[in-house]
Amino acid sequence: MIKQAEFMKLYEPIHQRLSNYCRSMASCRADAEDLLNDTALAAFEQFDKLEDASAFAGYLFTIASNLFKKQIRRKKFRGNYNEKEALLIADLNVDAETRTELSLIMQKIDMLPNLQREALILFHISDLPLEEIRKIQGGSLSAVKQRIKRGRERLMQMLTEKQRQVVSLIL
Repeated sequence: MIKQAEFMKLYEPIHQRLSNYCRSMASCRADAEDLLNDTALAAFEQFDKLEDASAFAGYLFTIASNLFKKQIRRKKFRGNYNEKEALLIADLNVDAETRTELSLIMQKIDMLPNLQREALILFHISDLPLEEIRKIQGGSLSAVKQRIKRGRERLMQMLTEKQRQVVSLIL
């Protein structure tokens, strides 16, 4: 019971950011929910091994990233982006036009190389610091910065002017 209470105390403030990350990485709502649940379960099962509570966010996002990569390896020949599912994930407080633009932007983000895509999502959507992203993705801090920079540049090249305006509000 103590383990569960301690885990939830650390997990609750991070839950929304982790949920955003999972939704952004997964191709449909069901996969995002599965990724979130699998991440929480795996993190809880291995919680005793976590030595530093301040590293909990990185611990969770690393597990989510690894589980997502594992899913990708298992589903290599799975179908493409499902716009209907993506629209269900969108924030319903946003008007229909903006929702459509965001859906198109997410399609473009999905076209980025995996490391750039993941770095952009971790930085801009999950709001993780660069050092945490480095721990999750591996490599150097400058490599993470380059992935984010190149991902932004490549994304902006793929977008229309209207979509760039929406992205400028996000990024």
